[in-house]
Amino acid sequence: MTLIDKHLASCTVDFLFSTDQQRLGAIQFKRFTDPFYIVDRGTVTEKLIFLSESLNKTDNKQFTIKDLEHYVSSVFRSYLNIQAQQSSPAYESWKAQGYHSAERSILGFSKGIIRTFTFDNDRYILLENLERWLHLNPVFLQIWREVIVYLYSKHADKAHKLITPLTTHLLPLLEGLSTKGTHYTPILDIPHILYVNTNLPNEFRHKWRFLFSSKTMGESFSTMLGKIVNKGPTVFIVEDEDHYIFGGYAPESWSLKPTFGGNDSSILFTLSPAMRCFNSTGYNNHYQYLNLNQQTMPNGLGMGGQYNYWGLWIDSEYGIGQSSESCTTYRDYIQLSKRKDFKIRNMEVWAVGDEPTNDDDYGETSEATSVLDKNLESRVMLELAGKQMHSDGLREPENC
Repeated sequence: MTLIDKHLASCTVDFLFSTDQQRLGAIQFKRFTDPFYIVDRGTVTEKLIFLSESLNKTDNKQFTIKDLEHYVSSVFRSYLNIQAQQSSPAYESWKAQGYHSAERSILGFSKGIIRTFTFDNDRYILLENLERWLHLNPVFLQIWREVIVYLYSKHADKAHKLITPLTTHLLPLLEGLSTKGTHYTPILDIPHILYVNTNLPNEFRHKWRFLFSSKTMGESFSTMLGKIVNKGPTVFIVEDEDHYIFGGYAPESWSLKPTFGGNDSSILFTLSPAMRCFNSTGYNNHYQYLNLNQQTMPNGLGMGGQYNYWGLWIDSEYGIGQSSESCTTYRDYIQLSKRKDFKIRNMEVWAVGDEPTNDDDYGETSEATSVLDKNLESRVMLELAGKQMHSDGLREPENC
């Protein structure tokens, strides 16, 4: 298998050889090692020069967004090839459960990270705009670095010692999913997982813990809630009847209450037909909502927007949901699903990061936490069955 994509190899050669050097068939050693040192420890300006010279394919030294997309996808494709060849633990954990990297999702990932910056409508990209895009794209810089450094250090043990270690995880380790003896097939490709993961807070990127799949556990709201309460931050993945794939990241443990929770690290995202990420606007704090058996309030799970006008809504009557045309909770939001009111084809929930202990604080807590709150899973089942929690009335009133 050719690890380095042909387009990336061609662009790198174009950077290395000037017209005179091509005629002489020679290259200075410093010039040869420039890509290695630029991507590993160079300044953004040095990376800008490397990238722009790699993209320049014409005498007028100009390039388009399509040129950038082609280059980014070639870097990303090379990165995935390297992960497969090295049998990295994270990559292998997903591959073992049937996850792959389709060409469509590779291209979607590349367009997704370019979409983080709105380029001018000019035909060609200006260098100052490309520089701003690099500043906004640490994910591309990390992937680019891994590919170029691998290319140079594959057969050089000394070079490995010079590499600055990565401080963030790109692809998480999969934990808790066993597809043996089941008819489970993934909703996502590996590029989808990587796209979502790199938009999460850094401390939760190292691991995804499987909690729920409607394919293997049944289409049941109560089953889903029994799996997700008190599990720490979670990622929801929904595939609707039109095969749109989208979801959200909830930064706090889920619990039943009549108010919104969460914080501004919450996001919504789309993965198919396009990859987009929507961060908090700070306009309101409507990040997480979960309530049941209420006559005057919505019953279900929601993220963003407001009652009956949700960014993402999963109704307690499993199988139906909503994504409104607008949502002030998330910046640059667009409707996630093809239709505002959608039907769920598949749904998965993953916890991210390490499993919380009793002492971990992944949500709102009180110094006088009641024993009534300890077994949230049992509470969910009682609420779903319509059983009133009479003991709630026995609590001591809070001091005003």
